[in-house]
Amino acid sequence: MTPADEITAAAEKLRTMRFAGAMTATPVVAALIAAREPLAKFLRELAALHEHDARPGHGGCQWCADEDWPCNDVRNALSMARQINRTTS
Repeated sequence: MTPADEITAAAEKLRTMRFAGAMTATPVVAALIAAREPLAKFLRELAALHEHDARPGHGGCQWCADEDWPCNDVRNALSMARQINRTTS
């Protein structure tokens, strides 16, 4: 699975998550639940920007493929995505 695939999977998981007891959530929990859709959108857009493919003129980010010094955007998003992907829904 590529980093873009991992990030996209996390975005989809966030988008489709359902929360039992959301109606009685504390304000902090309610804010986190409300943030999931904007966060999913951010992750989808970041994955699209950094995804490498063979289309002409679509080089993606020049730093993403560097294993020794990967793109900071992808490092941070992957950290989030891997946490999200580990959870069960």
